[in-house]
Amino acid sequence: MSVSWSLVKGRIKELLPEPIFKVWFEANKGEVVDGKLILEVPNEFTKNWIEENYANLLNQVVAEYELIGYSFIVRENPKAEQLIIPYNPISLIGRKLSPKYTFEDFVVGKCNEFAYNVCYQVADERPKGYLIYLYGNFGLGKTHLTQAVGNTLFSRGFDRVYYLTAQDFLNYMVKYLRSGMIENFKENFKEYCEVLLLEGIHFFVGKEYTQNELTFLLDYLLDQGKTVIFTSHKMPQELNNIDSSLRSRLNSALIIKLNAPDFQTRKKIIRHKAKKLGYNIGYEVVEYLARKVRGDVRQIESVVLGLIARASLLKEPISLTLAKELIEEIGLKDTSDSVDFVIETTCKFFGIGREDFFSSSRRKDLSLSRQVVIYLLRNVLKKSLKDISKIFKKQHSTIIYNLKTFEQKVQRDVSLRTRLDYLIKEINLELNDKVWEPELGSSDEILL
Repeated sequence: MSVSWSLVKGRIKELLPEPIFKVWFEANKGEVVDGKLILEVPNEFTKNWIEENYANLLNQVVAEYELIGYSFIVRENPKAEQLIIPYNPISLIGRKLSPKYTFEDFVVGKCNEFAYNVCYQVADERPKGYLIYLYGNFGLGKTHLTQAVGNTLFSRGFDRVYYLTAQDFLNYMVKYLRSGMIENFKENFKEYCEVLLLEGIHFFVGKEYTQNELTFLLDYLLDQGKTVIFTSHKMPQELNNIDSSLRSRLNSALIIKLNAPDFQTRKKIIRHKAKKLGYNIGYEVVEYLARKVRGDVRQIESVVLGLIARASLLKEPISLTLAKELIEEIGLKDTSDSVDFVIETTCKFFGIGREDFFSSSRRKDLSLSRQVVIYLLRNVLKKSLKDISKIFKKQHSTIIYNLKTFEQKVQRDVSLRTRLDYLIKEINLELNDKVWEPELGSSDEILL
């Protein structure tokens, strides 16, 4: 059988979720030469990303078609010169993008790496009909990434970009409705918009007419190969009072969560923010602030600014003493959910999804991960058995049984104990200044 790129590409499409296939493979060219698969990609970034994340998939496809391997050809497209595009509110619906939101100024870490890479990919190439859904709490970078896409496209001469908040979208629609020109509103999007950046889609909850209009508009844009990026505080299935047809379309998007900055990312943010202001903060101060300030990026930036201002006013160098005085003075409290953090960290450690973790499945890896979380909640966070029972919605006796069973496993399995110790240290890097060392004794001691 003669193997062609279209045949291989079709198989890749079968193996991947559609949004991911669209982002990384749909636009690529390829060929099979002398029994080897050659993929043509637009830049080194795309090549590296595919190699790092989809090598196993490519190896599987190559084996299925009895090919001898695969390689890449990078064909860099010449970049357009950077242009300053005037923003014209008459011809374009939306608001002006902030020049401070760029990819260069975005601090990348484990908490946001995938979101950054996808948005960078969209902006680096001409849009090709992507639907992307970014979600997460306030201050984690959704607006920064969304506007960075717009700023990059504008700088390269691509000006058919609409950036709006959900409130903007509603206000424009009401304005056109009252003037009897709602069709003009729709035609504006259809004729001029190639990239729609819409922030805060959760704002449309309960607004039935707006949801219907957005659904029709979304269908048109995607059918025409346009690109849409939505942001929200929640996943689509967590939004109440959303029309089923709109929810279905949102669920078909490439859904990406931005998490709170982890310890290493917080250190990078602190150094980055300080450097922008012309300061180099010492290692001890960075470590201290990164452990004490575990909120969002805005909170971290606020503390850095406060520390620099304090040092400037007192005409003192930035020191650990000064940092401790600031933290004590502002009475900073940790607003992060430690229970949720333990669950999220354990799920990532075992490579499982949160939904699977709380499902009724008794799969071996899921059962073990639940026992680990129960153990950590009891011994690291010092939660009561009653609290743990509520979290898992299980009987008190079930929680006790899982604690005893897990302790016995740890006593027998050195490998499991090593993994548990590593996980505890990872968690304590976030939750405490000192790393807690477990002392595994009898079951009764652990349950007390």
